[in-house]
Amino acid sequence: KRMYHRIILAMNICLLPYAITDFVGTWAMPAGTPYRLGALGNQTTCTIQGFLSIVFSFAVPYYYSSLSIYSCFAVRNSFKEESYRHIEKWIHLSAVCISLPVAVFFAAIEGINPNATVCYAAEFPPNCANDPGVPCERGGDSVSMMIKKIYALCIIFVTFVIPPMALLYLRASIKRVNRDTKGSVGKKKMIESFRKRALKDLSAQSGLYL
Repeated sequence: KRMYHRIILAMNICLLPYAITDFVGTWAMPAGTPYRLGALGNQTTCTIQGFLSIVFSFAVPYYYSSLSIYSCFAVRNSFKEESYRHIEKWIHLSAVCISLPVAVFFAAIEGINPNATVCYAAEFPPNCANDPGVPCERGGDSVSMMIKKIYALCIIFVTFVIPPMALLYLRASIKRVNRDTKGSVGKKKMIESFRKRALKDLSAQSGLYL
């Protein structure tokens, strides 16, 4: 019923196909793929696995980061969910609108191929884009390589930048509430004490998201 629980639900829904693609691993790669033990599939199974991997390799860490963003909005609006509920639709839309077009792009240009452990956005033969003596049969053009690098940077940003920034914001908010609590009395002091406890809980949760 609460926004927090809906974000957790969406994150767990994304975790399921992500975990399945990891479990399938090299089985989905075309049979006979060099240096890939257990390759039993074909190009279609590889493309399906790679498509899902591209989408959910971003969506899963993104939802983890969105919990940190949720915490910041909750603190800023004194935990009144009706004041920040409007951000929920943008959280869910962004998870799809960023990753899905990238997956569609790589599938359309035949840029989903065997990677290290799963099929992903990669050129074939491996590393042909960096070796002038080996022509690329699938993918490997300059545009796809640039998009791949930008997408990787986006994943790094949502995984390693947003949660620490949110944690720093919450820590600063705790210090501000501590100052307000010292100077307040009566009912106001009780409210500030409640906010202080809630902020500490949120900070602890944000630390777990790192």
